[in-house]
Amino acid sequence: MLTSSPSVAMATISIDKPRSLVDERISIRVENLPSNAPVTLRLNIKESYGSFSAFGHYMSDSSGCLSLDSSSSLGGTYTGVDSMGLFWSLLQDPAEKSGLRLLRREAEIPLRYQLTALPGHVTWEQLTNPETEIKPFCSANLERTYLADSVERIPVRVGRLRGALFKPRSQRSCPPVIDLFGTGGGLMEHRSALLAKEGFSVLALAYFNYEDLPDTIVEYDMDYFEEAVDFMLACPYSRLGPKGGVGLIGVSAGADIVANAAILFGDKIRAVAWLNGTPCRNFYQARYRGRLLPAQVTFNASKIKQAAPNPLGIDLRECVQPTRDQELPVEQASARFLFFSCLDDYSVSPEAGARLADRLVRAGRTDVERIAYPDAGHLLEPPISPCTALCYHGLLKVYMYYGGKPECHHRAQVDSWARMIRMFHEELGWRDDKRQVAKL
Repeated sequence: MLTSSPSVAMATISIDKPRSLVDERISIRVENLPSNAPVTLRLNIKESYGSFSAFGHYMSDSSGCLSLDSSSSLGGTYTGVDSMGLFWSLLQDPAEKSGLRLLRREAEIPLRYQLTALPGHVTWEQLTNPETEIKPFCSANLERTYLADSVERIPVRVGRLRGALFKPRSQRSCPPVIDLFGTGGGLMEHRSALLAKEGFSVLALAYFNYEDLPDTIVEYDMDYFEEAVDFMLACPYSRLGPKGGVGLIGVSAGADIVANAAILFGDKIRAVAWLNGTPCRNFYQARYRGRLLPAQVTFNASKIKQAAPNPLGIDLRECVQPTRDQELPVEQASARFLFFSCLDDYSVSPEAGARLADRLVRAGRTDVERIAYPDAGHLLEPPISPCTALCYHGLLKVYMYYGGKPECHHRAQVDSWARMIRMFHEELGWRDDKRQVAKL
């Protein structure tokens, strides 16, 4: 049991935006602290499935003030000066079950945090021990949301399609993008909602384990994804650029799907953001117009290993080893490709993006770029999202080691997000849209 120093009268936390967007930087100040004194700030969020915390050790200045815009964290879940360090360095509390991921699937429900200022430099063990008693200087609540007030959400139930469309309220139509996630299933809205505020009509598309869709994946039904592309091409909320076509984003298995879509659907696909996928068709077969697609590569389960950084998780990097002839023939696609590979990813080979990019380069294509991020992990999310290195996979019933070191992963997310937005404006927009690029 710890005892704290006497409470400081009227210590306060001021936040310039108590309600902000998840990818938005905010300013946080603590005032009326003891002068030149050690202070701990703890950020905490409690969800129905578990709680997450981050903390930093700081020194107040001679006037008893502390600003995250300029005050350096001397220790904690991050170090150095970063006003958003407490957010991207969030970790699950140690008392929780392993493998939790802080994620809000529903874009309309905000994330609610508590920020607390404590005397001294308090350790992680003390902060997360329910028996520790430290009288705080002060605390404040704040919210972070994926859905901007300027963006509207439109449910999509058209034919077989299930999802949600996000678009700016002020614009009837915008360049169209389809957003796909991997084998987690359900409807993932958070990335689509954030992307829409950048001037796009974005369809968050579910393809299994949602409403009346199949409960699990048997094979990739590429006709379903072509229906989604055709829907967005004809949608009144879509404004096609002079080159026509839609943009696609896919991460993990979603990356495999968008690469296949670009190969199969021709000029309907204008730009592809591929995040940490595989270089071939594997694990799940793909079917298009009644036939199975060729070059299926067997997933070799005997190559599954325990991940060295955390043996609770598994390492799948050697389970899919295609020959060159078995790689996806992305050179047959007409779309521009942006490949993102995270080099600390233990669920797919970090060389997958390089292999596909090389096929395009060998074919004489110049509209291809491959970005590799050292020490970043598999789950590449929008900026300021925390890194989830170990995650329990509900469909596969295993712990996946996705890897990533928090600060490097954070930087990769900031960089990849800006690059995706830039590409989509350049490829999908008109001349007046290009001004958006300059803001990046």
